Amino acid sequence: MPLLIVVALLLLPLTAAAQTPEVDLRTAEERLAAALTKKDRDVFERLLAPEFVLRGAPDVGRDTWIRNAVALCWGSQYEISDFAVRGQAGDTAIVSLVLTTSEDPATCEPAIIRSLLTDVWVRQADGWRLALRHSGPAGDAVAQQFAKTDPPPPRWERTAELSLVATGGNTDTQTLGVGGSVVWRPGEWVTRTRVAYVRSATDGLDTAESLLADLRQSRALSARADVYARAAYLSDRFSGIDHRTTVDTGLGWLAIDEAPHSLRLDAGVGVTHEARLAADNLTFAVGTVGALYRWRFSRTSDLTEQLLVTADLGDAPNWRFQNGLTLTLTMTRLLSFKLRHELKRSNRPVPGFRATDTVLSAALVATF
Repeated sequence: MPLLIVVALLLLPLTAAAQTPEVDLRTAEERLAAALTKKDRDVFERLLAPEFVLRGAPDVGRDTWIRNAVALCWGSQYEISDFAVRGQAGDTAIVSLVLTTSEDPATCEPAIIRSLLTDVWVRQADGWRLALRHSGPAGDAVAQQFAKTDPPPPRWERTAELSLVATGGNTDTQTLGVGGSVVWRPGEWVTRTRVAYVRSATDGLDTAESLLADLRQSRALSARADVYARAAYLSDRFSGIDHRTTVDTGLGWLAIDEAPHSLRLDAGVGVTHEARLAADNLTFAVGTVGALYRWRFSRTSDLTEQLLVTADLGDAPNWRFQNGLTLTLTMTRLLSFKLRHELKRSNRPVPGFRATDTVLSAALVATF
């Protein structure tokens, strides 16, 4: 037994020496990946050997690689997986790993970027230095090093918005707008709900007040098609409508999905009940057609247009039309500014009320 203890004690330094290079190399890869997210040139200068080269067609030298690493986007998060030391001969080690970052380097858009890397490290007096890196081609102009896949949509999306305008003096006016939306994606099902409230007053008297709420439940049939059920509620007493409820179901189709543009179309049938203040209530079968277009023209800005046409299937002239045009400017990860123009038209309005209403609003939006 004492002999076994002595042998074990003699082997401990050898075991530690064998483990240390793997630990040190993993630490070096972690430092290099973290430096990408922080754009830390000093770390690159310390970890890259003077003869460093990224193998490809053509090869990328040390200075160019560092310049690109600082200039391009990588996101704030990274992950190293499948790390392994494939071989070591003296002061040279071969390492393979998968590096995942969270932004497209060229466009700075959110994306999952996975790089399958083979690195050659050389041990020098002050530690390990990266001498050579190799990766398979990705087929784009960013580099040979990156493979891009679109990130999955978040499970939850929540927004809240507020707009307020007040004037004083000869005329006192106040306009308040609040709203919010929630999107929930538990799997193949998607739930979308939205609420918007607007109230205006002049010299203490209400001049406009409306409440809009809608709920859309859909289930994917394919990458582009889905089936949906939707319920919408509107109360707008200054348009002569105590409340209007529409329930419909139908099919949705993602007609365009090529960045920076997307277009989704809906078509369905349902029932509308409209309680009017100065006329008989209406209940009728409807056909609905909707569209949602989005143009993301920069990393922080997008333009969306949403329309909905509701047609009375028993009385063709009794149709309704809604159109909303929204410009969104992102200020931070949590806050954005939204400018919106909305048009609503009822071809047969309540007697004594106009057929067309418009709303122009500017709001601060929080996303969480």
